[in-house]
Amino acid sequence: MSTAPKPTHDEFRGRVWHFGKCSFDEVRYELRVRDNVVELEAKPLEVLHQLLLRAGDVVRKEDLLDSVWPGVLVVDASLANAVSKLRKVLGEDDAIIKTVSKVGYRLSVPVRSGFSKQSALLAMSDAQAPFVAAPRPDEVASKSRGSGIILGRRFIGWTIAAVLVAGLTVGLTALRRAYKPNPLPGPIAILPFENVSSTASLDYLRSALADQIAMTLSAARSLPIRPSVATSSKYSKPLDLRTAGRELNVNRVITGHYVLAGEQLQTTIEAVDVEENRVLWHDTVNVPASDLLALQAKVAAMSRGKLATALGITDFVADSTPPPANKEAYELYLRSVALDWDPIPNRQGIALLRRSVLLDPSYAPAWGVLSLRYYRDARFGGGGPAMLQLSDAAAERELALDPDSPNAVSELALHRAERGELVKAHQQALELLRRRPDDANNHHLLSYVLRYGGSLEEAGRECDTVVLLATRIIWGSCSITFMELGNYRRAKDFIRKDLSSEWSKAHAVEVLLREGNNQEAIKIGPPQIPHWDSYKMLLACARHEPESQIKSLAAGVETDDDPEVNYLFAGHLAYCGQTNDSLRLLERAIDGNYCSYPAMDSDPFFAKIRTAPGFAKVRAAGIVCHENFVANREQAHRMVVSQR
Repeated sequence: MSTAPKPTHDEFRGRVWHFGKCSFDEVRYELRVRDNVVELEAKPLEVLHQLLLRAGDVVRKEDLLDSVWPGVLVVDASLANAVSKLRKVLGEDDAIIKTVSKVGYRLSVPVRSGFSKQSALLAMSDAQAPFVAAPRPDEVASKSRGSGIILGRRFIGWTIAAVLVAGLTVGLTALRRAYKPNPLPGPIAILPFENVSSTASLDYLRSALADQIAMTLSAARSLPIRPSVATSSKYSKPLDLRTAGRELNVNRVITGHYVLAGEQLQTTIEAVDVEENRVLWHDTVNVPASDLLALQAKVAAMSRGKLATALGITDFVADSTPPPANKEAYELYLRSVALDWDPIPNRQGIALLRRSVLLDPSYAPAWGVLSLRYYRDARFGGGGPAMLQLSDAAAERELALDPDSPNAVSELALHRAERGELVKAHQQALELLRRRPDDANNHHLLSYVLRYGGSLEEAGRECDTVVLLATRIIWGSCSITFMELGNYRRAKDFIRKDLSSEWSKAHAVEVLLREGNNQEAIKIGPPQIPHWDSYKMLLACARHEPESQIKSLAAGVETDDDPEVNYLFAGHLAYCGQTNDSLRLLERAIDGNYCSYPAMDSDPFFAKIRTAPGFAKVRAAGIVCHENFVANREQAHRMVVSQR
């Protein structure tokens, strides 16, 4: 069997295989015999690489044909010819490559591998793609729904060294054993792909390829997928897959690499069982570099076919998503996918997507991502109600094009909850759960709606279910649920430990101050979110700044279109002793159907104002809001059930 040392992040440059008196550099795609480089065609080298990957095992002819000539009808003679050419240059007839009659071939000599630091192909620049003024794709953490992004983009005018690389496995240290399908589906993580080309403008495909696979596999029943929010940023560079699997609490990892080879774009996908140290499956697809629509179709088909089989998936929900129809529109869509969700790149993404849907108004996923970016700008970029209306319209368009899309329904239900249409939002969340009870996102949506209606215990149970279905994922909204339940330890479980988003900073401050841990909250500082200056006042109070400064900051506290934000800001004002302003904002939250009861009874931020005149009236309104939600939702649910 082959053995290989485990690479560090800095050491990883691709492997060099040593066997007999020969070596093979899988990145340079260079074969040396007795230290001399030999000239050989690509296909024989690909056959050699496949044999090296499974050194010591018999590799069936069918597997070699599928891997080396994917999607091409060839006869056994083509494989025999490639093996013959290999044997000729290796110089020892059949002593190295043995024929196993009627089965296939195997390497008969010991094989070991090391890592090359001199591979010119991997001396990639950190420069940005010249046409996108945005963060590098390996710094992008996709914060949208886990199943919503596809791949694709035109390659025009790119001059990249035509070096053919087949079967390069990214970070698969000590993970080479026999291929065997895993019979039981279990949680998987899909890591960003490796760009082994020398041009940084290809980097955006790292996340796009992973998201295409995630989108396809998300239609599989009972298959928890660790969404890209958990994998994109931290796992953006090569690493030991065992470590990734352990940290993400998964036993299977999907990853791969891609390279531009002449006029062809070659992409390799691998599924690895990190617990048993074996490759479950891998395959390579080649498409013309100018036709990424073809790559999208092939990767989607492969994910739903051979990859799904290797993962033990047998049941998919119906897929009615129409494919992209316009290359230029698809390129714009993919350029938007590579952009971050902070305010400036988010607006760049909106501009790209607007152009995309004008060119191809029938592509539902583009409308879906546009809806998310509009929403992001409305809530966290200062876009306000106008952007929220556009988000609604884009989600409605996505739903019209793809009536079975759970993403569009989920997004619209969330919007309805924030607008106070709690009963309708609750119905939609229940319908999504009826269709996909195994989907953690649907339980998360239901918990969101229940929290708005004041059903905190139920919301907490849904959050617990979310964790059972998708462990180690940061479902940030649940931090508010457990904070309002007074379970601050549990609330912190749903806040990113590295506070890598402004939202996580905001909610860490909320929880820490309620715990009485003022100094830790002060260290974090206020979140950099437009119109959320209330946190500046809150932290000034925690620092015991002068009353005059507090009053000045309180005057700048703004109301929000989201009633939950108004509840939080009302708590800030109460904490700072601004009783009248707090009651006014709390009443506004309840008027918007954020019932706020029973949270207001136990939330320590409101301790100072519970005896104030006017609090009892606001509290009574909160109780009515909650009771109406419970009664109306039950009545609506009975009506729906009776009509089935």
